[in-house]
Amino acid sequence: MSPDREPPSHRAARGPVARPSWAKRTLVAALGLVLIGAGRPIPTAAAPAIDALQSGPTRYDYAGLIHLHTAWSDDATGTYASLATDAGRQGIRFLIVTDHNTLRPIRDGLQGWRGGVLMLTGVESSRPEGHMLGLNITSAPTDGEAPTAPFLSSLQAEGGLAVIAHPTHRKWAWKGPIDDRFMGMEILDLADQFYDAPATAKTAAIAALPFRPMAAYLELGGRPASALAKWDQITRTRRFVGLYAPDIHQAIELSDDWKIAFPPARDIMRIARDHIVTPTPFTGRKEEDAALVYGALKAGHLFVSLDVLGDGTGFMFTGERPGQTAWMGDQIVAGPPTTYRVRLPASAAPLKPVIHLLRNGTEVARTAPGDADLTWASGDDGVYRVEVTTRVPTLAGAPREMIWIYSNPIYARAG
Repeated sequence: MSPDREPPSHRAARGPVARPSWAKRTLVAALGLVLIGAGRPIPTAAAPAIDALQSGPTRYDYAGLIHLHTAWSDDATGTYASLATDAGRQGIRFLIVTDHNTLRPIRDGLQGWRGGVLMLTGVESSRPEGHMLGLNITSAPTDGEAPTAPFLSSLQAEGGLAVIAHPTHRKWAWKGPIDDRFMGMEILDLADQFYDAPATAKTAAIAALPFRPMAAYLELGGRPASALAKWDQITRTRRFVGLYAPDIHQAIELSDDWKIAFPPARDIMRIARDHIVTPTPFTGRKEEDAALVYGALKAGHLFVSLDVLGDGTGFMFTGERPGQTAWMGDQIVAGPPTTYRVRLPASAAPLKPVIHLLRNGTEVARTAPGDADLTWASGDDGVYRVEVTTRVPTLAGAPREMIWIYSNPIYARAG
């Protein structure tokens, strides 16, 4: 049997998966039509070169995606092979597939390099408190009915990473405590963006899709204000990684037994990506490269880029002192003057972006539209992160502001 083909007998043993209502199924279908653009792909920048070296000999930028599903989830379609093919054609270098309440793909040998894409396996666990991702694990219990505290302890004992999924979703928002066993949270979830868009935006997007598919998508995207506020609150007291989740399912469920493989992963993958920054390149060896990915995630050496607007490869946010450079995700001792520096990639030029430097969630500096870098010095303590915004067209009225790039913070703590 092909390692990408799921035995039917496995489908009953996965644990509970929330079923969408008929109203939600209709909404997903309509939004899927927007994404597919009547058969026309959403425009995207050219794929970055493999192992593109960024600003010096010890920094590499790899685009990837975290939180995708295959047919191992009851509410999804697709295989590891098909996801790898779609990702490889777009220059995406790693995928972390998180099917519902199962780690069976690990036992079936589906992890590893496929066509230039590192395929890794995690789990989306449906807990009583909400949904969470477990990454870098192989044997932690995945039964959604089991108590959450032992699950987190088991995950931690295995060296795994716990991530809160859908943190501000109307139904699935995390309702339990967020202790030190959690590594981070999704600050931007594509599915949540679509569900939270105003009804007027959804109507306008559906009407425009045959003519302006990219504008139709952009009509639905918005600032994830509640997720960012929650993130800023948590990071005031501890390091907490923020990441992007496409939540790819490739399925519209018309009934419990009938679903359409739509919208396709290749179109969702074009919209946004997680970019990890590493000091060494991929080697082509699964174990070493998986450690590189998970190490970057745990360290917060990561930024989120809405690559449908422009390829974010090459963005960097640092804190610099004589003889010391902190990357986004790093923690430094406050007091000595630190130069916070933001550099934008070449793809920024046509976007005329604005760089915003935030301290504890409040803006402290910004650039004029079109400036490619920002430099700001301070010795004050605080949590410093970056948002890069640009103006995008709307279907009616003046252009509006959207966030193109979200950085993880640099933490300046009192000694």
